[in-house]
Amino acid sequence: MQLRTSIDFHEQRFLMFVLDQMAYDYEQDHKDVIRMTLGKSELPLHPQITAAMEEALVDFQKSSQVFPAGLPELREKLSQYYRQKYDVSIPSRQFIIGSGTSSIFRNLFQLLLGREDEVLLPSPYYSLYHFSALLAGAKIKYYQINPDTMRVDLQSFRENFTPHTKVVVTNSPGNPLGNMISREEMLEIDTLVNGQAVIIHDEIYANMSFDSDPVSAVQLGQTKSTFITTNAFSKGYRMYARRVGYCIVPEALIEPLTVIQHHTMLTLDPVVQYGAIAALDLQSEIEDLVDLYRDRRDYTVNRLAQVMDVKVNRSNGGFYITLDCSAYMNKHGILTSLELATRIMESTYVATVPGSDFGLPSSLRLSFSSLKYKEGIERLVDFFTD
Repeated sequence: MQLRTSIDFHEQRFLMFVLDQMAYDYEQDHKDVIRMTLGKSELPLHPQITAAMEEALVDFQKSSQVFPAGLPELREKLSQYYRQKYDVSIPSRQFIIGSGTSSIFRNLFQLLLGREDEVLLPSPYYSLYHFSALLAGAKIKYYQINPDTMRVDLQSFRENFTPHTKVVVTNSPGNPLGNMISREEMLEIDTLVNGQAVIIHDEIYANMSFDSDPVSAVQLGQTKSTFITTNAFSKGYRMYARRVGYCIVPEALIEPLTVIQHHTMLTLDPVVQYGAIAALDLQSEIEDLVDLYRDRRDYTVNRLAQVMDVKVNRSNGGFYITLDCSAYMNKHGILTSLELATRIMESTYVATVPGSDFGLPSSLRLSFSSLKYKEGIERLVDFFTD
């Protein structure tokens, strides 16, 4: 059978899942595995979220609702939340609910990009952006995030923004670096884009910042360009497997995006949407998780500062921290981050994510979300210093 696409699907594997599967296989052999792979909190759902879903599940009127753009109650609750948090008035109809943000990005790229168009992504990037662009057949270009300063390299943005650019993606806090984009940088990006392209601002880690609050696109006020905001309940509210995401879109995109979901999703399970409604009342839960992951960030920075051939990129937010392992790889003749992650797994039973998933071929990404996280760091210290 011949696929009618030029995508090399083996080459485009999400190596995070390759390592996570390896971790699972080792666990079946009773190995003491520590997973630093998925951005999936190790903590269970808050009981109020579970209770809301259980109530909806046994109530046929609730559990059988079909709304392709999302439950009206959830869309209205999100509108209220943004009014309270950011003092902005966004009509509930502009919130479109999806299965996480992954399907939303795929659908937005299908709507906004053609085969002659370019998309400008941050580098490093979250692999969803890259793969969604491949599916749309668009040409991919990159602007740089400096891992030392954690700032946007605006010169690289200027150099790679062309008359063919139709979509720009920003992500703050970023995945994998945990960088934060300042208000000034966002406004400069808006000035450079000047209405030519749509800017999709991914805020999925907006409630996971360690040192200062990130700027939301909804706080910018009048802009030259159209902004779309994406977010989800998978991180701060720990609803990773209960897939609920959303985007805030301009009026012109409400119908096209909804109609795509008419045909490709029909409806997101209303049970998990009722869980999301309950989650929005649990802001203190987020603060506790931020404290926990900030402590793990600091522990990682302090412990790996003593390792000669590994450089830690200090994360300012999100679920992750990255390690620049280029010196170690060069010294030991390791050619790829997948080879490095595999060696670590085989010798320490710590599952990490190869940086090549994100355009960082000599790096690893570690997820803070493991009950045995600090023990995992100690195993990594031992591996890199042996």
